[in-house]
Amino acid sequence: MRLTQSLFFLVAAALALAVGAAYAEDKIGKDANDPGFHALDKNKDGFISMQEAKANPELAKKFKQADKNGDGKLSRIEYLEAMTKQDATTAKNKIERAIDPDEKKQSGAGSTTK
Repeated sequence: MRLTQSLFFLVAAALALAVGAAYAEDKIGKDANDPGFHALDKNKDGFISMQEAKANPELAKKFKQADKNGDGKLSRIEYLEAMTKQDATTAKNKIERAIDPDEKKQSGAGSTTK
């Protein structure tokens, strides 16, 4: 009887974890403004053309910069480099606003002594 109960709870726990992971999987790392490489690659050729990049306006603006080899399309690596740079800039700006939301950027770091 104990073995049956133990097995039942073990199977139930494993099922609960599997279902929870399946629901959570699609939410991790998703950004409403960035559909992701596979979603942008409409023709599934492994590259993002300028036309396909238009689904992400920020990427479309920086397409030429992101296209490091100048072949007119973004490889997965070029895409990831561009999006990582964008994410780092966004994170930096959020941190700066969180530290001091009212701070005005000033030129120089001089002293206030007279």
